[in-house]
Amino acid sequence: MTFLNAILLAGAAAFLIPLIIHLLNKRRVQRVRWGAMHLLHEVLRQKKRRLQIEQWLLLMTRIAIPIVLALCLARPVLSALRQIPGFGKTSAAILLDDSFSMRAPNPAGTAASQSRQDIQRVLDNLPRGSDAQVILAGGTPRKLMDQATSALDLIPKQLVDLPSQSGPVNANELFQTAGAALQKASNAAREIVVVSDFQESDWKVIADGASLPALESMMKQEPKPQVTFYRVPTELSENLSIASAELSALVAAETQPVGLRVRVKNHGKRPWQDVAVHLEADGARLRTARVSVPPEGEASLSFTHAFEKVGDHTLAVRLEGDSFPEDNAFYSVIQVRNQLNTLLIDGDPGNEPLAGSADFLEIALAPHQLAAASLKDLVRTQKIDFKRLRADDLRGQEVVVLANVDRFNRLPDLDRFVKDGGGLLVFAGPKCDIDWYNREFFKNGNGLFPCAVKGYGRTESSENAARVLLQRLSHPSVAYFNDPRSGRLQDAEFHHWFQLAPADDQTRTLLSLDRGAPLIVEKKIGRGRVIAVATTANPEWSNLPLQPFFVPLAQRLVTYLATQSTTPAWQFVGAPLQVNLKKEQANVDFTLADPLGKTEDIKSRKEGEAALVETKPINSPGVYELKQKNADAAPSRLFAFNVNPAESQLRTLPSEEVRKMATRLGAGFAESFDSYEKLDRERRHGAEFWQPFLLALLVLLFFEVLLQQRIAGRR
Repeated sequence: MTFLNAILLAGAAAFLIPLIIHLLNKRRVQRVRWGAMHLLHEVLRQKKRRLQIEQWLLLMTRIAIPIVLALCLARPVLSALRQIPGFGKTSAAILLDDSFSMRAPNPAGTAASQSRQDIQRVLDNLPRGSDAQVILAGGTPRKLMDQATSALDLIPKQLVDLPSQSGPVNANELFQTAGAALQKASNAAREIVVVSDFQESDWKVIADGASLPALESMMKQEPKPQVTFYRVPTELSENLSIASAELSALVAAETQPVGLRVRVKNHGKRPWQDVAVHLEADGARLRTARVSVPPEGEASLSFTHAFEKVGDHTLAVRLEGDSFPEDNAFYSVIQVRNQLNTLLIDGDPGNEPLAGSADFLEIALAPHQLAAASLKDLVRTQKIDFKRLRADDLRGQEVVVLANVDRFNRLPDLDRFVKDGGGLLVFAGPKCDIDWYNREFFKNGNGLFPCAVKGYGRTESSENAARVLLQRLSHPSVAYFNDPRSGRLQDAEFHHWFQLAPADDQTRTLLSLDRGAPLIVEKKIGRGRVIAVATTANPEWSNLPLQPFFVPLAQRLVTYLATQSTTPAWQFVGAPLQVNLKKEQANVDFTLADPLGKTEDIKSRKEGEAALVETKPINSPGVYELKQKNADAAPSRLFAFNVNPAESQLRTLPSEEVRKMATRLGAGFAESFDSYEKLDRERRHGAEFWQPFLLALLVLLFFEVLLQQRIAGRR
């Protein structure tokens, strides 16, 4: 038995008060003998015996009253009953933050190692017969086991070798997963324990008052689950990281220099001086640069490198100096190709230089070829009048570009080309037949064009020209322009454009105009992709083709379309590796080697009209190599995985903020096992039974009054 307010047991000492009063009164009794006493002796002897019994009962009642009152106030808990099978069984869901921030080193070890120890103690504290499930929170929430288990000793064993994911934690998705797991709970009593360092970048919005719909929904259920926010303290806040490493080209030709622009970020309050940053190509260190980074600031530097051989190659940057190495490297994969074949279909050819709809685009994609320069272009272009297009012209092409094309007379051939993995880039223009685009090209979402066209947009002569909306860009083809040194997209002026109207979540907007109109949109069609641009590829509707950044923009759009179904430059840790293959490669054995050389066998499977290789979520950053078994001639493919930069900001929410957030959401708060155990008792996870003592107290008080009146009536 334990007591929630054990200190109040000292009040039981009040039983001494009636005992002392009784003893003092007994000493003051005086015997007086008188003559007729012997006549009543026998009657008094019998009455005295009854009176003594009643006096003793009254004394025992008065002694028991303060003792029972103290026991009631101390709130006794029969914790021993919890060990009886079937008594107080609970279904627990432990939501474990396994993101990279939990690896931050502390004097007593990492937060990840501390959380595993605390989870084992939490499991040991559950009543006998309880079951539990662990849900991992880093990145996409996922279950540690397929289903909850009552063999609680198995969970710590599975957590020992658990790798940390990238994160960040999505709290609402996490509670949705927990709610789904608890719907299958075998016990009525349910408990949720969130074990996390409560990284500020993950939880700040919620701490400031944002709602958690998934948790709020669970708290309305009956019986309501007991929720605890268990904060694992971490002390490291100083951190230096590589925030990004942006490539100048997604694909390169042989001997073509590739630029790598690196941002080094300081997440702490101390300055870093003369930090070494190394460039590595295919695992070999090439050169080193040094930077200084101010407190809570960043520094940039650039590298260039050219590869001599066709195939997949890796470029990596690595810095030295801080105690949290997880985010000190950034890996990228460069595809080196002989050429990318691109067909330009001109809807309005010109008789003079730069008069056609596709002329500026031809120069932007292959500037060295047209200038007869010694440097090699990656993109090899072929331009043709759309009226002279034949089915054979699509053969061998990787990207097709339509520039101001009225109607496309070989739409079935183009449809087959895209669905088989080709890329299609469509520029608008005054010759485009909008009715045909909507009726045949868009076809209510079943055609090739990504969205409907609602008409034309324009600016009046008295108005300022429309410009690209200033925003943070995330798409691989345009993210390079987040840095103004790559070119200011806002310098382009637009006077006419198509009013594109994306209607579903399958259509993604890459760039928008400041008038609220999409400028570039993308949609996946079969194994290929289609990108539509709302303006012309020549200066007829805008000065976009006259801007210096038009060359890298056009090249990045084309190279993205040509390679989107192949190896991406890099991905975040926590995502699975997915590789699209030709349908002939279904049910083929592959080997995946991780950065440490450990291999795993994978078999491809059929996926629609193609084949797919898919792995479990990748756990560690670095370069992975996929190779087909028993096919020495087949080239291997490389894949790069990096830590999500959101994990580099190690600052966590203070304890008081987590406590306030927990209180607002109806949850408890703990930051050590002792505080969790105390909270567990306070929420009556044991068998608290002060109510019987309260009833006994009332009975004793009533009995004391009756007994006192009975004794007084006989005197």
